[in-house]
Amino acid sequence: MTFKNIQKQFFMFLTGSRLAIPLVIAALIGIASGYIVVGFIKTLDFCHTLFFEQGKESISFLGKYAVILIPAVGGIFVGLIVTFFAPEAKGHGVPEVMKSIVLQGGRIRPIVVVAKAIASALAIGSGASVGREGPIVQVGSALGSNIGQLFRFSESRIKNFVACGAAAGISGVFNTPIAGVMFASEVILRDFGARALSTVVVAAVSASIVSRMYLGDAPAFIAPAYSLLSPFEMFIYLGLGVLSAFVALAFIRILHRSEKAFDNWSFPDWLKPAVGGLLIGIIGVYYPQIFGAGLSTIEQAIHGKLALDILFTLVILKMIATSLSLGSGSSGGVFAPALFMGAVLGGGVGNLFFDNMPFEVAPPGAYALVGMASVFAAAAHAPVTAILIVFEMTGDYKMILPLMVTTVVAVSISQLLSRESIYTIKLKDRGIDIDSMEEVKVLGAVQVKDAMSDACVNVPRTLSAKELIDRMSKEKEKTFFIVNSDQEVTGMIYRKDVQDLLLEKNMGPIIAEDIARPLPEYCFPDEPLSEAAQLMSEHHLRHIPVMDPAAKRKVIGILSSEDIFNAYTQMTLKRDELVSRIEQEGSFATGTRHMRFSISMRSGLGGKAIRDIDIPDGVVLTSIQRKKTTLIPEGHTVLKMHDKIWAVVHPQSEAKFLEWIKKKKLEKSLLDSE
Repeated sequence: MTFKNIQKQFFMFLTGSRLAIPLVIAALIGIASGYIVVGFIKTLDFCHTLFFEQGKESISFLGKYAVILIPAVGGIFVGLIVTFFAPEAKGHGVPEVMKSIVLQGGRIRPIVVVAKAIASALAIGSGASVGREGPIVQVGSALGSNIGQLFRFSESRIKNFVACGAAAGISGVFNTPIAGVMFASEVILRDFGARALSTVVVAAVSASIVSRMYLGDAPAFIAPAYSLLSPFEMFIYLGLGVLSAFVALAFIRILHRSEKAFDNWSFPDWLKPAVGGLLIGIIGVYYPQIFGAGLSTIEQAIHGKLALDILFTLVILKMIATSLSLGSGSSGGVFAPALFMGAVLGGGVGNLFFDNMPFEVAPPGAYALVGMASVFAAAAHAPVTAILIVFEMTGDYKMILPLMVTTVVAVSISQLLSRESIYTIKLKDRGIDIDSMEEVKVLGAVQVKDAMSDACVNVPRTLSAKELIDRMSKEKEKTFFIVNSDQEVTGMIYRKDVQDLLLEKNMGPIIAEDIARPLPEYCFPDEPLSEAAQLMSEHHLRHIPVMDPAAKRKVIGILSSEDIFNAYTQMTLKRDELVSRIEQEGSFATGTRHMRFSISMRSGLGGKAIRDIDIPDGVVLTSIQRKKTTLIPEGHTVLKMHDKIWAVVHPQSEAKFLEWIKKKKLEKSLLDSE
């Protein structure tokens, strides 16, 4: 084959394949993300020098206490950027990416790329106890989103490009492309399909190539070659898995409570990161290991170079420091802090048993390595990512068995005791149930009664053919059912069959019952629309009757394929409305409070429409969780027992709203304040 033929075939591939162009775009996202990683890491080094060398020297008269002020000064700059330019840059970033996937079609504002990178570099460089992976995931995701929007790709493809950016970020920072792909698939996209995976793989590999060109081929951590020395060691690893789960759960709860405490504090938002930085500085005077991502401490733990007492102390102090940093509004990730806590926890466990057991035990560094994976996996509910990232960093298959067992134990306990991960708990407070929305998708959040039409007519079974034709000619848009003397539906009349009657010369003896067909499959008004759509697809139906659940064989409406399409379109638009309610009325309205209340039996609100329950002014209902379904509340939405309803409340309306809740005997909880 000549070179010209190769060129021609390649051009035909690019122009003819539906996957070719997305793959090229994914490669560009990966390359751009790789360069962002390189620039970000070099900026981190510059900021660290600026704050901890030049800045510390300028206040050297304070001696060792100079480090108290450094995180506080950095916090001021971070607070200004986050408060006045991009509130999405606050915190660890990954929840914002997940929210954009579920509610915004993957759309992320362009300013997030710049604001998150600068704010996180300043935060980590000045000593905030946060990681660099979360910011890079958000920056890469924002880059992928904006490239997808620029070229006007579909919503599903934009989401895929968001995942490409996330995978590229993890791959570039850790030099672990496989773990990057798994993180994007397991945490961000929640899709392991081949179509979604191919572009993500291309992006991760591209970013890793660029990162290796400038930062070297070595992994983030260089670990000794460890192995399982005795089968009895598995009991120690099982115990480490249990401890990891409880450390992860404590981390999730302490971080969550810290975020709520700072959010509810009536203090200028742009100064809160400085307060958090001041508290971190006080801890850092005595334990400087908690400053920044703590990568050097992780490496020391992996090599078994830390004493037993400091290992367990650092587990607690790192947890507190990270919660103070992110809770106060600083910018950074939880990935590295979770790895830090796991490494020192595992190192501590290894120290306890090394040389103290009747059987051979691996050095403490081996347990530090496994602890890294188990604590992160338990916190993020991402076992595959955790196992692969440690496996890629070591390149040694000998530790895979302890890795898998410890990680699975930790994740199982964590998920048993907490449905929410460190990435989803904040979103759940805002009424965004990621699991529910991913499970039911769009049609699962709509009920049949919200989409059905009442364009149906019941006719007696004895109606003559001539009268039937006359009625059908007058009511062309309606579906006809025949009923018996008890008003029970016994069949359905198709227009085609009535049209065939016109060819009959003698229609006199023919009645409606003679041309009716047996009633097809039917559905009920309270069923999810997704179930009705599946039923219609299985039986090749264009229409399906909607039956009254309280009356035997009584039709109350008709559902058509057009109704389902219209409902899907409306639901897509309503998702944007939900985002607007949550963000405009909640996240960007100073002083507003997020509250949740449940419909109890005593309230008397079950069975009532929202328009009829007299909610005070200044209260916006954002979403309703009904079992596994998430609904967008509207005036005609009928409440049911045990519904959980999220609301955003204006400060001036809070007293009236609380009085209303008390009067209605509702169960409520204050979630957070923005």
